[in-house]
Amino acid sequence: MTTVTEGDLKRLEDLINNRFSELDRKIDSVDKKLDVYIAKTDEQLRGIVKRLDDTNKRIDDTNTRLNTITFGIFSVVGVFAAGILAIMAKIVFFPNP
Repeated sequence: MTTVTEGDLKRLEDLINNRFSELDRKIDSVDKKLDVYIAKTDEQLRGIVKRLDDTNKRIDDTNTRLNTITFGIFSVVGVFAAGILAIMAKIVFFPNP
């Protein structure tokens, strides 16, 4: 049987510590890459949200213009209808002798 010496245990400890140090460096590297990726994704999402807000604003502006035009057309049609009804009422209720 072989005897485990204190030197063997020290080398084993150093080997384990070195492996963990390498693993920590790799994890830090992956964390940095993830942080960069998350930052890029956040920036892209902000751009998409800005485009959606701009599109919504244009739709709201168009909707406002359409409502204005619609109310104008209904007003003109209402005035014509009221005029025609007034003429018909005059003819029916006040005929010329």
